[in-house]
Amino acid sequence: MRWDPSFFRRSPLFWPVAPAAASLEKCERWPEPDELTKMFVGEPPVLFETARPKPRRRPASPEVRYDARIVIARRVPTRPHSWHDVSNALVWASFPRAKLALHDRQHRAISARVGADGRLPGARTSEQDAIAMLDEGGVVLMCARSRRAEVEAAIAHGTSSYLARLVRRNAASVVIFGHAIYEGLARSARPREAAWSTPWIRAAAYVVEVEAIDADAADRVRTADMALAALLTRQAPIGRAEFASVAIDEVLADGTCPPSTTTPSADARV
Repeated sequence: MRWDPSFFRRSPLFWPVAPAAASLEKCERWPEPDELTKMFVGEPPVLFETARPKPRRRPASPEVRYDARIVIARRVPTRPHSWHDVSNALVWASFPRAKLALHDRQHRAISARVGADGRLPGARTSEQDAIAMLDEGGVVLMCARSRRAEVEAAIAHGTSSYLARLVRRNAASVVIFGHAIYEGLARSARPREAAWSTPWIRAAAYVVEVEAIDADAADRVRTADMALAALLTRQAPIGRAEFASVAIDEVLADGTCPPSTTTPSADARV
């Protein structure tokens, strides 16, 4: 697939990762792992590396599995020419605390289930399913505490229009976290000027109450990052019931809050 350095300009929904994505706009071809690592501001919590081929006939040892590689070696295996993996790197650069906490939790869950023969049971646990859902298709839905009932009603309505009204009134903010959502946006051939008449995807929303919605985009992303990190490091189990299904549409991108020009701090060691 062809590399497009201005991919993030196709949709305002990219706003949470736009500062990181802007650093890739100078790349005339698919970015290398070290270029992805440079998206972090300050000392990176992880380094991106070219993914190694998976063994076909024997199970991978626990310490070289994907999550283990991240937690133990602080290396993120990344496939070349992959919108999915570039999108994952963008989320890492924008939500470093949450991503590190997510993979640490998955690594501990996997390590506890690996059999003596190095194999995993066929099915994932319900918590692993919930975390994978968040990782791929999650959003943080921030709402002003005084408007929580209205946000809940908008979620129950099932379309984006009611929620969009609250976003425009600065009573809510939708911060996309799931890298598969960003991949879908990046791969879309839709012209930037085209209007979206209907929601194209449903996401798993983690609702976070705040006193007021931050005016600054970087502050919103930082708040979302810390909220997800707190969820992913808590002792209590995590299940699908933690998340609400919301329709994602460009009307949920608050045009009054343009992306800032710097990425959040990468001080994400937990």
